[in-house]
Amino acid sequence: MVQKRNLTKEKIIQTAFLLADEIGLSQINFQKIAEKLNIKYPSLYNYYENIDDLKIKMTIYFLNNLNSELMERLIGKSGENAIREFSDVYREFAYKNKSGYRLFMNIPSTENEDVKRLSKEINTIIHRILEFYNKDNTFITHKSRALRSLLHGFVSLSSHGYFQTPVNIEESFQLMIDDFIFNI
Repeated sequence: MVQKRNLTKEKIIQTAFLLADEIGLSQINFQKIAEKLNIKYPSLYNYYENIDDLKIKMTIYFLNNLNSELMERLIGKSGENAIREFSDVYREFAYKNKSGYRLFMNIPSTENEDVKRLSKEINTIIHRILEFYNKDNTFITHKSRALRSLLHGFVSLSSHGYFQTPVNIEESFQLMIDDFIFNI
C-alpha cells in the first residue's frame, strides 16, 4: 500500500492520466485510480470532492504544463518563428498528453475560474505573437481563432487516425502553418 504521506494531489492526477491513457477518460473512477495507487478509494475523497472535481484539476494541471512549455520555448522568438514554435509546441504537447488534451477539449472553459484563466493565458500568448504583424485587436482575435482552430483540427484529426494517405503528415502540417503565416 502507498503510504498516505506519499500520496499527493499531483501523484493522484498523474496516476489518473496514466490510467486514462490505458483505459480511456470515460472509464476512470476513484476505485480504478485507487487500485492503481494501491490504496483504498475513500482516501481520494481527502483530496478531491468527486471524479468531476478531479477532472477539472487534471485540466488545470494540463493547462499549467502547456502554458509553461509554451512560455519556455517561445522566449526570444517573434513573428514567423514564434508562430511556428507555438504551433509545434501545441501539437507536440497535445500528442504527448492525449488524455489531457481530450479532457481539456471537453471541460467548458467558462465554468471554472482557473480553467478560464489558463485558457485565456493561451490566447494572450497568441495575441502577443500576432501583435508583431498587426496591432488591431479585432484582427488579432480573428487570426487567433483561426490558428487555434487549425491546430485543434489538425491534432484531433491526426490523433484519431484520419490522415491515412501516404502523403507526409509533417509536410501537411508545415504547409498549413505556411498558409496561415502567408495570410496574415
